[in-house]
Amino acid sequence: MGKKKKKKNRGSRSHGRGTKKGRGAGERGGRGKAGLGKHKWTKLANEDPDYFGPKGFTRPQKLVHEDEVINIYQIEEALDEFMDQGFATKEGSTYEIDLDEAGFDKLLSRGNATKEMKIKISNSSEKAKKKIEDAGGELITDEK
Repeated sequence: MGKKKKKKNRGSRSHGRGTKKGRGAGERGGRGKAGLGKHKWTKLANEDPDYFGPKGFTRPQKLVHEDEVINIYQIEEALDEFMDQGFATKEGSTYEIDLDEAGFDKLLSRGNATKEMKIKISNSSEKAKKKIEDAGGELITDEK
């Protein structure tokens, strides 16, 4: 019922509905989603056709885990930071970096390896492994 009609009917006892009509949810056909399978079927079919039937499954949030990834260029940029935090050491010209300890799950290949690095990480892409080895480094993985 629009504002105009409401205002127009102020002072009238029944608001144009007769004596008992329009008093409860029964006049609406029930409250909320009641009747969607019966008398409000056409409304459901037009507005929400996927209401019935299978919807799929959402995994519990505590089971959802996204890999923490790092690229080669990011390692080279953060090398000093890794040294300060104790995740990396330098022996001669080779940097030994423990990315597992630093909280990373996977090494990706974006960027170029310019330094000789010995990297320990649980998982890596083939391309990243090739780039590290081409630069004279080594990649130690324990892929599951």
